[in-house]
Parts: sequence; structure tokens; C-alpha cells
Amino acid sequence: MIKEILSRLRAFRWQKLLIIWAVFVAMAAILFAERSGIQYKAAKFKLDYLPRTEVEPAQTAMFGQPVTCLLLYDSGQEGTDLAKEQFDQLLLDMKVSTQAVDVHTTSLEGIPEFDRYKTVVVLMSDLDALGSRLIDLMNWVQDGGSVLFAMTPQKTTYFDAISPKLGVLSSSWENKTAESIVPTEEFMLGGGQRYELSDPFESSLSVSLREEATVYARTGDEGVPLVWGTKSGAGRVVVDNIGIYDKIMRGIYAASFSLLCDAAAYPVINSAVFYLDDFPSPVPGGDGSYIRRDYGMSIADFYSKVWWPDLVKLAQQYSIRFTGVMIENYEDDTQSTPVRQPDTQQFRYYGSLLLQQGGEVGFHGYNHQPLVLPDTDYKDLYSYRQWPSEDAIVAAMNELIDFQKTVLPNTEGSVYVPPSNILSAAGRKVLGSKVSQIRTIASTYFEDGTSLPYVQEFGVASDGIVEQPRIVSGGMVGDTYMRLAAMSELNMHYVSTHFMHPDDLLDVDRGAAEGWETYKGGLKDYLKWLSAAAPDLRRQTGTECSAAIQRYAQLTVTLDSTDTAWILRLGNFADEAWLFFRANEGTPGKVTGGELTRLTGDLYLLKANADTVRIEKKGV
Repeated sequence: MIKEILSRLRAFRWQKLLIIWAVFVAMAAILFAERSGIQYKAAKFKLDYLPRTEVEPAQTAMFGQPVTCLLLYDSGQEGTDLAKEQFDQLLLDMKVSTQAVDVHTTSLEGIPEFDRYKTVVVLMSDLDALGSRLIDLMNWVQDGGSVLFAMTPQKTTYFDAISPKLGVLSSSWENKTAESIVPTEEFMLGGGQRYELSDPFESSLSVSLREEATVYARTGDEGVPLVWGTKSGAGRVVVDNIGIYDKIMRGIYAASFSLLCDAAAYPVINSAVFYLDDFPSPVPGGDGSYIRRDYGMSIADFYSKVWWPDLVKLAQQYSIRFTGVMIENYEDDTQSTPVRQPDTQQFRYYGSLLLQQGGEVGFHGYNHQPLVLPDTDYKDLYSYRQWPSEDAIVAAMNELIDFQKTVLPNTEGSVYVPPSNILSAAGRKVLGSKVSQIRTIASTYFEDGTSLPYVQEFGVASDGIVEQPRIVSGGMVGDTYMRLAAMSELNMHYVSTHFMHPDDLLDVDRGAAEGWETYKGGLKDYLKWLSAAAPDLRRQTGTECSAAIQRYAQLTVTLDSTDTAWILRLGNFADEAWLFFRANEGTPGKVTGGELTRLTGDLYLLKANADTVRIEKKGV
């Protein structure tokens, strides 16, 4: 039979046309498969969620831990409330069990004895408030204690009395402007570069330091010392002379705290995530004139022929796996029963390409209306609408979830990104109690001066939802604030969460006039900086980052130092854990129960494979 078919094919006078026809049929089949959005596999996460019931929020995990740090603050002094707000969260995230004492309402005799603690943090600029107990504190340091003066000190009688022990040679009544910060390369990830500070003012004490003091950060213009440390007898003193107590500075203060004692260890997340908001979605409306100006094509063609191919190239170059969050439609109807989107080609095509790329698809909304009830007032800042009831919110979310299962049947989203980062307390409660498929909310890390954004900390909420705030966004062209934020969070949580929108190039406020090449250049510059500052940072999807946050949030750490080794005991250890380890005295050697990678200077990244890790000291 086969010989007969071959014989007839040879006798067929148009046999060369058959080859051409076969090629066209094969090309058509490939294009059909691609456009049909079926050539993908379900996302295989390298790290997946722990069950909700098996994860503890950080506050719960820390309950009952031995107190190792005394935080002294004076609620009557200006700026202390801002500093304490940041340090309360910072020390919780670093898993430092702390006792806070307000010297404004506590007698000097009522301040606990310092030898009950490993470290002391002083949050007051006027040190005279401590009176004679300041002398007691410095005597305790002489005997081996460690203290961080985290607020810019005022030049007072008591400060002058102890300043030599703080590494200060001389000081003046004049304060200097902290216009920027330049951490040393050996001190912080991303160090050796200048980072601009927003709204700088005369916040730093003018000082000259003794030779034995080590400066870890200065201002970029005058070189004013902003972070320094010194040995005092058998103990350690670290001084933060920055005078700015915003969330964006946490990484610098965390790094300062890690300079105390002979070694320090604290949990980190180890994750870089890149979100594409409103993707996949219908081709958005907007002003495509700049795209027409630069490329001479429609918005839809620009996405498929320029924007997405460029992102794929960046993803390949920097090992990114994008997390897209889906919008079903851009209607503003919140009153009617949700209606199924009839045109699914865009969703299948881009959704499958995203998954082929190793990425993930989550949720942005049935439409682009934030999950809020009628009691939310947008105050003329947005033209969004409210949802009439909790049931309406649930119906909209269920429609979006069902729609995703229809167009991308082999994937199951779990990450929700609020439109414009707006999510009310009522909407948040609905997600946690009535939409079980949502395991993560990825909103924003920073406030915007209004009450509308859902501002988050990295962690796990009491209802089991993972809180995964996004830190930076867009092409960041000339945005020094976001670069400082990115550097700070590398050193606080060892994390980078970034987002961008396909329609950024349709909005002048988001970079449309500058064009895609400028926007892309800014994004590439950030990726280049990130890869240089943290080459070992894991590139993950939203779900994988949340899984890492679960493990990070509940982890507790106890560090004991002997003559020959550092021993870390980890509470609530699941299957892996990541920590920063700083060796202030001694050099790490053989590691049992984990793997140690040097990041910069004396700072290491520790991967723990067991709940007890032993790090031997070299040469001992």
C-alpha cells in the first residue's frame, strides 16, 4: 500500500506544489495553535503556598519569644512618634523581641537594668531625658553591651559628656542638610552609589569623628557622616545621624541595627516579582497618538509587535517571569449582574504567551472598579464607582474567576491586585471571607497622602491572606524616590516588587510623551541596577513570592555565639528559610544545616535547610 502511494506521488506532475502546500498547512497549524492560546502548560511553581491553617502571622509567631532588645523612647520629644512607628515594624520584621519603655512616663528608676538585654535602641534626640541612666547605659556598653542611637542627637550636656564614647571628636550647634545618602559598598546592597532624599532639610548633626570610628554612610555633597559605628570598651555603639524617619528609610536603619553584637541574623524574603497590571485585558482605550507618532501603528499592533516582544527580550536577559493580572472589561457598571466578555481572543493569545514565558496570571478585576462599598468617598480624586453590596463584589469576583478558567483552563489564579491600589476595609474583608481562591493581595507599600490606597506590610494576615505590597513601578525614568525605595527594601526584606501597565504609553502622566524607548530604557536601567546590587535575588512569580513571604513571616530566630561558632535556631521552620547574616567579628567558615553566600562586606545570604544552623568561625 505504501509503495503504491509513493509511486502515485512520483507520477503526479505537480508534486512540487504538494511540498509548498504542506509548508503552508504546517504554518497555518502553528499560527492557529498560537492564536488559539492552547500551547501552554499550567504554571509549575518552584515554591508554592503553605496551607492557610499552617501559617502564623509574625505577631503571633513572636508571642512569648525571649526579649532581647530594650527600646527607649520619649513620647514628649518631637519626631519620636515617627521613629517609633518605623522601628516597631522594623524590629518585628527582623524578629527581634523587644520591650519598649517610654521615659516620658517612666521614672529613671523604672527603666529596666540593661544587662537583661543584648541590645538597646535609643529613640530620642535629647539624651538629657535619660539623665544619669545614660551614664549607666554607656557603662553597660563598656562591659560588652550594644546600643543604637537611631535618632539624630542634639548637642546637649549629656551628649557632650558621652560623645567620645560614640566616636565623636567634636560637634557643633549647626545641623547639616541631608540631601542624599551614599552607603559604602561593604555596608549595604546597592552601596557605593548616591541616593537622593526627598524634601531634604537640616536634619543631621555636624560632627567630626575619631579615627577609630567607622563611617558606613555619608551625604553626597559635604560628606556628612550619616551612619557610623565604633567599639566602646568590650561593646559596640552605632549612631544614625540621618534625622528622617519615613518608611522608605527602613533598610538603612535595619542595616544599622545589624551592626550591633558580634553577629546578627534576620529573616528575609529573597524574591523579585514583576507585575503587568491590566494584562491580559481588552485593548484599552486612550490616546494612541504617541504610539502613532513613534511607530505609525495602532495600539493593538504596538502591543503585539513592539511592546510584548521587547518585554520578552528583557525577561530572557534578566530571567524575569512576569505575573499578569487580568481585567475582563473596562465598563464602569457596578449595579447590574456581571456579563460575560464575548471576545476572548486577546485573553487566550496573551494569556498563553505569558504562561509560555513561565509567568502567571492573576486578577485585577471584573472591571476596573475598586472593591469598595457606598461608604467610600473618592473625594473627586477618581471617577470610579462603588459597589452596592458585598454580594455584588462577590458576584463580580466569581465572574472574573470563572472567565479566567474558561479562557485559560489550565491555570488557576490566586493573586489579586486592586485597581489604582484602592481597596476598602469592607472590600478587603470580603476577599478574605467570601472569595476563597484569592490567596494574595498585592497592593502598595507606600502611602500617597490620601486614605484611599490599601497600604500593606509584607506578611500574612489573620485570615490567611498573604500581604505582598508592590514597591516600585513603571520605567522610573529620573525617579530618585523609587530608586531609594528599591535600595532600602533590598536591605530590609531582600525583595523587589515592581509593576507596570500596558497603557502607560497612552497616558501623559505615566510617560506617553517620552515614548516607549525612553520608558523601556528606564526599566532596563533598573533591571541592570538590580542585577548588579543583588545578583542572587530569586526571580519569582506572584504566587512564589507569596509562598516565600509565608515562610518568612512566621520564622523566628535565636542566635547564640560561642568561641568557635554561631548557632541559629529557627522557630516555625517549614521546608526552607532565607536570612541575612552579618559577621561583625570573625569570619564564617563551614556551615551545617544551610548554605552561606557572601553578598557584600561582612553581609551574607543564608539559606537554611534545617531548623538549626551552625556556622563555624574560621581560624578558631
